[in-house]
Amino acid sequence: MIFLDFDGVLFDTVREAYAVAVISSGRYNSIDEIDFETEHYQNFKRLRYLISPAWNYKYLLEELEVNEDINLIKNNFLNSISNASKEDYEDFENNFFCTRNYLRKNHYEKWFRLNVSFPFLSEIEFLFYEYKNLVYIVTTKDKATVLKLLSLEEVEFDEARVFDKEDYEKLGSKKSIIESLILQNTQSIFIDDSDKHIQDCSQIVGLKCFQPEWGYVGLESQTYNHKTIVKEINSLVGR
Repeated sequence: MIFLDFDGVLFDTVREAYAVAVISSGRYNSIDEIDFETEHYQNFKRLRYLISPAWNYKYLLEELEVNEDINLIKNNFLNSISNASKEDYEDFENNFFCTRNYLRKNHYEKWFRLNVSFPFLSEIEFLFYEYKNLVYIVTTKDKATVLKLLSLEEVEFDEARVFDKEDYEKLGSKKSIIESLILQNTQSIFIDDSDKHIQDCSQIVGLKCFQPEWGYVGLESQTYNHKTIVKEINSLVGR
């Protein structure tokens, strides 16, 4: 079985996430207004690897507004999300996904250009056709956006095999999602760019975890290049 994250593994979506987040927060009113050359964006991009569910963006943006020191932003952000309550971030989270849906439906071309597939997607595209019954996408993104972006790359994927933000909220972690799907006594692979998810899922028996070097990763992350990961996938499926 092969479990794939989406953002930071199949697609580079940091510009899209920034656009949705800053429009949701009221910093900008439209994609056209956004300046991707600012220190504000660069710090957002540097710390993107700390984000898991979308509500985390609320606290990152709050720190970016009042601090410029990257270490201070990071430490304050981590403290904020560890003490966050759903009551505090629920409105932002709902607004975030409403904003994304609005941009996707009403400013489709501009929204689409903010998302770029990584070369890794084309390297493993055979999985979605030859081994589609082995593959799952496990993400904190919303399912509709995942399927839309895949379809734009001419990849058709069974929506029942996408486990998204709602499943994450329901089960509490990617580890729990994968444990509910993985078959006993089988070798499986999980590819995710998040330190947190990699650490959690490395505890699952029979699951080999890989953190891609092209994803949103910290300086201390133990990453693998695409050749190594593709080799492991080919070995698993017997190619």
